[in-house]
Amino acid sequence: FGSSRFGSRSLCGWPAMVAAWRMVSRVGILVLGSCLARVAAQTLKLSSTLTIEKTDSKTNTYEQVASLLEHAREKKLDANVIRFLDNTVQQLSKVLDAAKVVEEKRGTEVPKDFTPQKYRVKPMPKLQAKKITVKKITAKELRARLQQGKDIHFDEPLLVTNATALFNSEDWDNVRRHWSASRIMGDAELEKELKIEYWPPDKARARLVGNMLQMEEPELVSFSRYVVVCFHGTPAKPKLPGQNTEHCEQTVDAQSMVRNASELKELSIFPEISNALPMQGEFRTRMLKAAAEELPSIIGKNLKKWEKSRGHLSYQYFVFGPSGSGDKLHAENGLPFYDILIHGSRRWLLLTEEEMQRVAEKAREALEFDKTSAYMFFEEKLPELKEEFGLKKYMEANQQAGDLVIVPSGWFRVSLSLADSISYYETILSKQSTLRSITDNNVWRPQIRQYQLAYCYDPKDLHLLPGVEKGSDLYNWLKDAIAKVKLDELLPGILSVLLQCGSTLVLDKEMPQLKVEGLTVCTKAVWKQCRSQLKTKLKEKGSTASLAWLPEEPPKSLSDLRSSEAQRVVDE
Repeated sequence: FGSSRFGSRSLCGWPAMVAAWRMVSRVGILVLGSCLARVAAQTLKLSSTLTIEKTDSKTNTYEQVASLLEHAREKKLDANVIRFLDNTVQQLSKVLDAAKVVEEKRGTEVPKDFTPQKYRVKPMPKLQAKKITVKKITAKELRARLQQGKDIHFDEPLLVTNATALFNSEDWDNVRRHWSASRIMGDAELEKELKIEYWPPDKARARLVGNMLQMEEPELVSFSRYVVVCFHGTPAKPKLPGQNTEHCEQTVDAQSMVRNASELKELSIFPEISNALPMQGEFRTRMLKAAAEELPSIIGKNLKKWEKSRGHLSYQYFVFGPSGSGDKLHAENGLPFYDILIHGSRRWLLLTEEEMQRVAEKAREALEFDKTSAYMFFEEKLPELKEEFGLKKYMEANQQAGDLVIVPSGWFRVSLSLADSISYYETILSKQSTLRSITDNNVWRPQIRQYQLAYCYDPKDLHLLPGVEKGSDLYNWLKDAIAKVKLDELLPGILSVLLQCGSTLVLDKEMPQLKVEGLTVCTKAVWKQCRSQLKTKLKEKGSTASLAWLPEEPPKSLSDLRSSEAQRVVDE
């Protein structure tokens, strides 16, 4: 049994040991004892698995294991324990390095789509316009026109194909990276602050309470929640473009989607355009900031609602939605605008106000096409409008990512997302006629039932209003109506007039070509009259508001606005 043909290794193998035990129990006991002693003296290599789930923080795991290693060294634990922890730390370090490389690559990679695959809604390329009738122009031609001193106002809509040439080097790629759904959802601060006004398809926007029509409020959801509701489906129940998504398009003030105004700088592609809206918006912002201490006592509980509707002037927007989404046919408040598609694909239909009114007289009651979603408009209403109601004078275009659409003032439009899309659009105010129309429509235009300027006058002085003769039907009606207006309605009304008139008069120095003095109903005399009336009515209310923040003389530039603190220093 102990002969050399077994060898020392064969002798200590488990089969040999069992055989030896069977052959000679005494000798077997001796051999087994010898072998167990030999196994105990061998080096054992044990392995364990550390699982890191997707939701686990790799950095936290690394720091915690490194902390264990440091503790093991401090406590002078066995060398094998220290080697085990050190090896784990080294492997985790490699994992972090690899993750960093992936993150850096992701940071430079330009996404091809607005949404990641998990949330992507099926595109609808078959719904593209069969024939593009909007006039095309190249980015080079448009830039040359602007550099020659011509404006962006055109008689008809334009499609600028591959408008990426209007961007500075690398800016377009940065824009596509920054304005993707993944990046927006990953912005923790934006996720917390931005609230999307979402209307479920089965929720009415107004309901009848007694004899009064009461407006309902939308659901306020985070961007990620909006994406889940409007984009996310399952293999068993995918989102059907159009049927499940037609209500999902969102138009959001661009300022609410940034933490710093510099995030929009790359989208300012027309430095040649003189736009009054940014200055008008800045005037309103400064005036409200200067009046912040006194506004709560002047307006009361409806302050936030008033500030939202009157205090902020939006002119930059993002429009986004899943495939099959789109708003109804509408106009842009009389303002021209341009729209640059960042991701996705859209189909546009545009028509003049005259054509809109002509067809509406015949078709509105039968079709209500001006209240129909873009999906239903192109699927059902457009064929009927052409065949049964004689719609002929309209234009169509297919807009791809990088294309820019310019829409003149007064044109109606409807656009349908044919893939998950996001665009940036900006309204423009640079013409005298447009400024006059916008200002008067918000202050005094009896033809469209806009009488707000009348709040600035006592009933006995209403004949001083433009076009109002003493003793006329309009004069008598206004006299009775103004006498019934309560202070809670009158004070916000006067402030609204001052905001609108001030934001027009303030253009005098910076944009002298508009010749704002005498252009609109907002004259210097009107400013003084409204300020005086506001002071009188506040006294009637018993308010102690000083109005130190509100210039006595009509403002001609932004520098004419002082904060209430600065005004107090001057007074002292």
